Amino acid sequence: MKEMNLKYVSSGKAKDIYENSSETLLFEFTDRVTAFDGKKKSDYNEKGEITCKIAEYWFNIMENNNIPTHYIECPTSTSMIVKRLDIIPVEVIWRNYVAGSFLRRYEAGEIKLPEGVGTEEGSPIHGGMIEFTTKFEAVDRPINTDEIISNGWLSEKEITYITDLTQRINDIMSQELAASGIILADFKVEYGRKPDGEIILADEVGTPDGCRFWKKDEFDEGAIISLDKDVFRKSIGDLTVAYRELFNKLQKNNK
Repeated sequence: MKEMNLKYVSSGKAKDIYENSSETLLFEFTDRVTAFDGKKKSDYNEKGEITCKIAEYWFNIMENNNIPTHYIECPTSTSMIVKRLDIIPVEVIWRNYVAGSFLRRYEAGEIKLPEGVGTEEGSPIHGGMIEFTTKFEAVDRPINTDEIISNGWLSEKEITYITDLTQRINDIMSQELAASGIILADFKVEYGRKPDGEIILADEVGTPDGCRFWKKDEFDEGAIISLDKDVFRKSIGDLTVAYRELFNKLQKNNK
């Protein structure tokens, strides 16, 4: 950041990354939002600040539940200092309900649904399931564990560790959200290696940029009301309003 004389490193879909020190980075959460592999773009006032606060909220909860993360602190309302990691080039997706690209791939005949799972959006996936995609390709694509291992990205033991850790994250988030009247439909996370080789949670966690959150009362009545980026994807409302409502519900439950 110019005002802090930090060296620019790179930009993602919604964050700018700067070199904070030899061992840390600074994430600047922006108001940018994209969908459909960058084909749809916009900016929403206050989105960056709200997203940063939500990420901070969840990182603190993860640390309190002994989930190792790269989070250090938030020096401003839109920035976060994190440990430098060797990012594993695999995105990890946990699904509790049928939605999004998972449903589209089924409708296109690309995948089969797990046994006993309904074919409609919002159908529960009992026990949940994990999927993996590439991270640094122009368009991320689903990959299986054989490809992950053959590329040397993770060992079989590390895949088991990440699967167990992601399920724990799901359980922690689902329990917290249930108290706020919110369903966690799915989410994605990333992991990285510390210099000593330990794998820990990276990037961000629990933000509406990378999760699907549905209002439980409305869902129980047969309607899916989103408090996440689907509001932008589907052009069904003001993204900032949805993100703020989510954050307010989390804060209210945490008081």
